[in-house]
Amino acid sequence: MMYSIAPIYGLDEIIEYQEIEYNGYHVLACKTPEGYILERVYSTNPQDFLREDLRPGKILENALIK
Repeated sequence: MMYSIAPIYGLDEIIEYQEIEYNGYHVLACKTPEGYILERVYSTNPQDFLREDLRPGKILENALIK
């Protein structure tokens, strides 16, 4: 595992971030050619951060994005 302040993708291009609603959760996602990649979850419930489908770096399913 590499810890860095630089993202692993998009170093040579401009990164576009969007706040979206995914599966009922407010999240920050990075738009890439592969789709949206989850960056951050906005929640006050600690259990939300333990969810497997909300882990950072996950490519989001388009059907669940509003």
